[in-house]
Amino acid sequence: MHPDFAVLTPRWFKRAFVYTGSIGEFRYRFANDSENHLIHAAVYTHFCYEVATDVEEKDFSWDDAGVEELKGWLQQKWEEKSNKSE
Repeated sequence: MHPDFAVLTPRWFKRAFVYTGSIGEFRYRFANDSENHLIHAAVYTHFCYEVATDVEEKDFSWDDAGVEELKGWLQQKWEEKSNKSE
């Protein structure tokens, strides 16, 4: 698993309401929905979230199981998008 994803925990998501990051051209965004106990995750490449045309989004529960599922999804998407750019 990529080190950027391995550090994610439910506690980590309490740092901010919206968090963005990138690994090269692979970009990701997390938006916390504390009212519904969800993490709205998005992955995309090139440009920012608001104008990207290849955004893929998925919601995850804001607990240990949900964060583990999120980490797996991020890893899968990172591998897919990394292979396309080669």
